[in-house]
Order: sequence, then structure tokens, then C-alpha cells
Amino acid sequence: MVERRIAPGNDGGLRVRLPPREYELLATLPERLHALLGDAGDPGGVRARLFPPAYPDDEEAEAEYRQLIGEPLAEEKRVVIEAFAGTLERASERGDALELRLDGDEAESWLSALNDTRLALATLVGIESEEQWEQGPGDDPSLIALHYLGLLQEELLDVLGGRLLDE
Repeated sequence: MVERRIAPGNDGGLRVRLPPREYELLATLPERLHALLGDAGDPGGVRARLFPPAYPDDEEAEAEYRQLIGEPLAEEKRVVIEAFAGTLERASERGDALELRLDGDEAESWLSALNDTRLALATLVGIESEEQWEQGPGDDPSLIALHYLGLLQEELLDVLGGRLLDE
């Protein structure tokens, strides 16, 4: 049986326990997401995927929406990425893994950062349909990372969902 990486903590928060290679992967995500949110264009359509049009059939309304909401949405994502990075910096070695604790707000930051990373990575590798996703990762490192992030997100949702059922 595979040990879960995310579990309820005794203090009401969550315990995250990661093997070093997984921790190293997650530690690279904030810098990569910041680069994708920067003003360097839209590599592979990632910005369009992270910030889909609100008014796809009305260019004027879309332009107004982007002017009013675009930067605050991007800033909100930057804040989430920084919160995610901050939790990773607090990790401490525990045996053969790195461990950290998350409170409710930090767990929400993790969900958002994992989701945005999955959207960005899926866009970059060209996943556009459920059928492509269901083919599995094969031995492509990007697809393996994408599936791993999905597993982590699912574990986080399972634990949070269990907490809601317990309340």
C-alpha cells in the first residue's frame, strides 16, 4: 500500500510528507509559475488557459473586463504562489522525507497552485481532451509530473473533503 502524502494532522491542520525528489519538483513550481504569469507573452497559450475570456463573443466587453480585473486576478495568483512557496520553505527533514504542516488557508493556496500548475503543464504538453488524459503518462517526464500533481491534488481534496464531513 502506498503511503499518502497528505493526511489530517493532530492539530486540525494537514500534514504533508514528501520524498525528497517530489519535494524538489514542487519547489521548482513557484518560479516556473511566476515566469508564466510574467509579461513575456503567452507561451503555448498558458495565460489564455489560466485566464480564459469572460466575454468571448464581445471584444469590447472583454477588453473592459481585462482592464478592470486582469491585473488583480494575476496578482491574486502571484500571492497564492508565494504562499505555496512559503509553506515549502518551512519543510523539515523527518527520516527519509520532508514534512510540513498546512492550515486551512495554506491548504487552499496549495489547491490553487497545484490546479494552476496542472492547467499550465497540460496546455504546454497539448492535452486538450479527456481521452488524451486517460492514455496515461507513459514515460514522458512532463506527463508523469502532470499525473503526479493530479494525485497530490486528489489527496488534498480527499483530506479536506473528509474534514468537511466530520464537521
